[in-house]
Amino acid sequence: MGIINSSKAVLYILGAGASCQVLPLASQFAERLTAFATELKAAEPEHYIGGPPALSDDPWGRPSAAFLEAVKWLAEEASRHASVDTFAKKLFFRRDQKSLRKLKATLSAYLLIEQSRRPVDKRYDAFLAALLEVEGDQQYPRLPENLRIITWNYDTQLEKSFYGFCEDERYVRERVTFNDQIYRVNGCCTFGQSNQAVWGSTSTPAWETGIRLFWEYLSSPSSADDQLRFAWEEVTENSAVKPRRNLRNVSSIVVIGYSFPYFNREIDHLIFSDLAEADVSRIYLQYPEGSHASVEERLKTLLLKDAELVRLTGIDTFYIPDDAWKI
Repeated sequence: MGIINSSKAVLYILGAGASCQVLPLASQFAERLTAFATELKAAEPEHYIGGPPALSDDPWGRPSAAFLEAVKWLAEEASRHASVDTFAKKLFFRRDQKSLRKLKATLSAYLLIEQSRRPVDKRYDAFLAALLEVEGDQQYPRLPENLRIITWNYDTQLEKSFYGFCEDERYVRERVTFNDQIYRVNGCCTFGQSNQAVWGSTSTPAWETGIRLFWEYLSSPSSADDQLRFAWEEVTENSAVKPRRNLRNVSSIVVIGYSFPYFNREIDHLIFSDLAEADVSRIYLQYPEGSHASVEERLKTLLLKDAELVRLTGIDTFYIPDDAWKI
């Protein structure tokens, strides 16, 4: 026991609820961003209070002032919309690329800073501790070959948790960030060196790392263009290429904290059409009590084959199906 059954694959579909012990749900963004703006102002070095310098190479100069304004702006817009994603889609259809880039820069920097200031959601640690296998003589950890993850989240909770098992930044990027077993529907809040702050491997304060990321995002359009990219920005056949190559032998699906909103309908249809050749027997729905019925109704219209829907109400750990384990 201890590794995924070689003849079966388990697919995890993760939504915001999978990271809610650290990061806000859609309904909480406005409140959390408002509090974050206050904390950002308080974190400003004392000798800058009352008027930051105009030097753009100092994170507590112009970049900090611009970031604070952007956080307040996004908090206000989040309070007026069902979600940050809804506001982003409005900007996309308006062809307001400048504001959309500002939204992405603000959201990316905010998520990086929030994750670096807080411990990883402990459920990721328990999940990886149960599933990680040993690879090579150096006993590096690796994900089981028959594990698949589709995540709607922009966060780096998977990277941060994996880094706790292996403090090798290159290896984390190889085995998690750029692993074909993991499909990030909306991209990620940050790739590259800035992840060091999230993994806890840099002495640079999280505030400064996040502010620099925000400033870089706005100042160098090509440097961060494909990091956080909403799925609906480019809904083509290519949207499903990555999951399609890995989903044929999926026998079980575990959905954690994702509600299959109508907002994401087109992409969800693409994902489930990729599962048409798979023999999915069970779909486990892990949500708080009282949330399952509405999710089941939306999910049933996506299913191409009959599958048993199993309700799970315990949310203290990520569920691992018993039938996926070797005995």
